[in-house]
Amino acid sequence: MSNLILKILVILTFFTINVLAKDISNINNSQWANLHLYKGVNQRGGPFAFDDTYIEFEFGGRYEWLDLYGYIDFIDALNSKSSDKHGGNNFFVDIEPRVSIDYLLNKDLSYGALKELFFAFDIYYADEPDGKGLKVIWMGLGSDIDIPWLGVSGVNFYTRFIEENYGASNENSFDGYVAHINWFKPIYNFSENRFLSFQGYLDYEFGSNLSANDFEKKYRTSDSLQSYLGFWLHDKKWALGYGLKAYKDMTQWKDGKVLNNRKTDTTGFAHYFNVAYKF
Repeated sequence: MSNLILKILVILTFFTINVLAKDISNINNSQWANLHLYKGVNQRGGPFAFDDTYIEFEFGGRYEWLDLYGYIDFIDALNSKSSDKHGGNNFFVDIEPRVSIDYLLNKDLSYGALKELFFAFDIYYADEPDGKGLKVIWMGLGSDIDIPWLGVSGVNFYTRFIEENYGASNENSFDGYVAHINWFKPIYNFSENRFLSFQGYLDYEFGSNLSANDFEKKYRTSDSLQSYLGFWLHDKKWALGYGLKAYKDMTQWKDGKVLNNRKTDTTGFAHYFNVAYKF
């Protein structure tokens, strides 16, 4: 995947230089970063539910043509034997760059509720101590859309390239699509720097052909869904959050199948509690 990412970045850089685009007047450059301590209860990812306490470094911002969001999770942060992830892979990376088409073309492409268009990417990486891990890139088109009540939200549509997927049959291939939306909605202001927000996202992955053998036909699915619905209390330097996360066949594992003498658990709800420091 590293070669593919490098080629994409080279093409985008070449295109950016040759277009000689100028800044769009409504683009404000910014950057931010948060450090979170999360407690996740009944999380899904893989065939079985799990609990864990982890640290997350979250960052993002805007610089001219680049709109960036990402995070790094340090799993089993307390090195606790009570964690279901104890002794396993210890980090997960998600980087989500979007390249403004408006900026590259030096044109305002907004129309009605549509505010800006992007080339959108999402890169996932997780290492596994024994065997193959996860290396996935989503690529497609993105947008900022003003949705009633939610406000301006990110809406992206991707195709997926799977380099590694813990040994599944769809490795080294384009496989499936993703519809994505994320939002951040302040819903009540207590003071100038203190407010309550409703924030989250929804990913629907579909159109996968993960059924190359009898095992996958029995245990894997062609689609999956996850959605985080969070209520956060923000202050100038701190935030407290609670999130309810809903899953349907998470990471394309069928729910309720007997695997290794355990029933798979990939559909349902999880609870996330976090405290964050804002840099």
